[in-house]
Amino acid sequence: METPTLPPVPPALTGGGLLLGEIAQVIGHLSPDRGVLFLLERALEFTQARGGLVLIPHEKLREMVPLLENLPSNGQRPTWEKPFLEACYKVFLDGHTLFWDREILRQHGFQSPCPDGCIALVLPIKLAGRPVALLFIYRCAGGLTFTSEHQNFLEMVTPFMGTLIENFLMHTEMIHKNSRLSALYEISQRTESLIDLRDVYESLGKVVQSFIDYDAYVLHLLAADGKTLEARKESATGGFPLKIALGEGPIGKAAQEMKPHLTYTADFNSVLILPIVVSGKLVGVVTIASKKPYAYRDEDIIGLRIITTQIGSVDQLFKDLVRLRGFTQHILESMNSGVLIFDTNGLVSFVNSEMTRLLGQPLPEGWSLQSSSLPIPGPLAEVIASVLERKVTLENTRIRLEETHPPKTLEVTAFPFRDEHGLILGTACFVKDITQIIRLEDQLKRADRLSALGVLAAGIAHEIRNPLTGIKMIVQLQVSELQPGDPRREPIEIIQREIERLERIIVNLLDFARPSKPKAVQVILPEVVEACLLLLQNQLKKAGLRLEREFPPEIPPLIGDPDQLKQVFLNILTNAIQASHQGGRLRISMEVRPGWVATAIQDTGVGIPQEWLRAIFDPFMTTKEDGTGLGLPLAQRIVDEHGGRIDVDSVLGVGSTFTVHLPLRPEAEVGAPHA
Repeated sequence: METPTLPPVPPALTGGGLLLGEIAQVIGHLSPDRGVLFLLERALEFTQARGGLVLIPHEKLREMVPLLENLPSNGQRPTWEKPFLEACYKVFLDGHTLFWDREILRQHGFQSPCPDGCIALVLPIKLAGRPVALLFIYRCAGGLTFTSEHQNFLEMVTPFMGTLIENFLMHTEMIHKNSRLSALYEISQRTESLIDLRDVYESLGKVVQSFIDYDAYVLHLLAADGKTLEARKESATGGFPLKIALGEGPIGKAAQEMKPHLTYTADFNSVLILPIVVSGKLVGVVTIASKKPYAYRDEDIIGLRIITTQIGSVDQLFKDLVRLRGFTQHILESMNSGVLIFDTNGLVSFVNSEMTRLLGQPLPEGWSLQSSSLPIPGPLAEVIASVLERKVTLENTRIRLEETHPPKTLEVTAFPFRDEHGLILGTACFVKDITQIIRLEDQLKRADRLSALGVLAAGIAHEIRNPLTGIKMIVQLQVSELQPGDPRREPIEIIQREIERLERIIVNLLDFARPSKPKAVQVILPEVVEACLLLLQNQLKKAGLRLEREFPPEIPPLIGDPDQLKQVFLNILTNAIQASHQGGRLRISMEVRPGWVATAIQDTGVGIPQEWLRAIFDPFMTTKEDGTGLGLPLAQRIVDEHGGRIDVDSVLGVGSTFTVHLPLRPEAEVGAPHA
């Protein structure tokens, strides 16, 4: 059918050039499947369409299958039948844009909830003149129709779609090495659940009996020792021995030679012994017997060999699949990333132990995101739901879980995996805990910033100190010339106090910029912390804080500078006290870890917003009116000089925990005087 003449463009739909400019900027930053979905959404917006499909040809069937879709929900989703997909396939082969009215869509089996029915544009998506997919866009028929401007715009957009679809198919092939493990696991799991391997050989007797008559039947399978044939008792009739050594008697001889053998016994005039050989290896022996003489001919032997070989091959295939399932499961279990695999219905089919550890709970097989009994953290659930619903790929997406303690940063890669025809088999999610990596990255960045700022701060401090000294001398001279009570004296004294405040800031700047090299003496860390608490006891009483200590009885001595370490803990403890609510709790605990001593200072204060966490160690970053913003940067630098690190976990409205990690030195180095 030829496309009818389209009406002129409504003024509201002009500006396609601007929209194409937006598209060109955006799709360069998206994955191929998300790029196609973005173009489909923009096409629907521009044409004011109700919904749309991107279809690709099925490799074997002469019909199209949906690749991506953007359709209404809540009972407004259209339905279609097989004739619709077959008709789309004809348009794909023909390569021309078509307009389908309500009657044509009804004939093709496409049904929409629109009261007046719907109309559609069907456009082949071409790449270098070759159709690669099909774009189907429909809208409700109610006085509006598709215009020539709509068609022109869509014909400009579809080449972009063609390129992205081609890239998407190539991308699918690239990630096939990851999805193959998931697909093989899924296939082997389904196979094992549907078929009991014992049924394969139990059915062999029935299959043989439908092919040829016999009076007695027995199936021997090769034992694990590779030297003995053992009969399946439920199949044994006719008085044949249940256990036979290879080479023993007619059955053992036929098995050893792996060749069919015709013979007879006292009870049966015709006995056919048929070895089951798969890939050149002996699996077992089928023996059938008849009381009729000359009951079996050469053509019977050929037919039975085909049957037994095929059934033996099926048995070996399933055993291989079961072994592959176990092998695949071991691989997935050994991965240092969490693995979560969903089937096409959105139900969990596999969870490895690392994912269980990350979630803090096991997810049973058959679990879904809609399960209320075992919910997973919201940010992770949103990412997984997006992939399951939209069937798109997410790569290296970072999310933060505030629900866990301490909070974690996860990197999620999720994708639907497909078979060779492009049909989705399920969805795989790989989740990695990168909390420590983020912390190390932040420490390296912070060290670089502090180094540069230290040089700058030293220069500024020296440049300010000289003129400030001159100003201070002049102000002191002015004060000395004015009598107490003179009204002119008060503003000068204010200037004098501000000069002293500036001098303290300069001293802090110089301490930060050029800290003295730490002394290397023996340090008993609990004594250092107790000394700090003694200095802060008035502040603790004033704030009404409940102090809790948890120090192991024997903390190994450290090598470091006790005065500098005291400054570290004073800064952190002071901040904790000032951030705490009246009557709150301050908890200090120490823990000896391999090679480290970790001191955690936990308050029940206001907490730190997440957007500030990475900046609290930056110089001059402060929320206090009279703060210099140099306390924590200086503490960080001192701990760095001691070869340690400071970790921070904070939840807004709950409190913060600062953990100072200091290294333990070998016993041979602990010989300095005690401090």
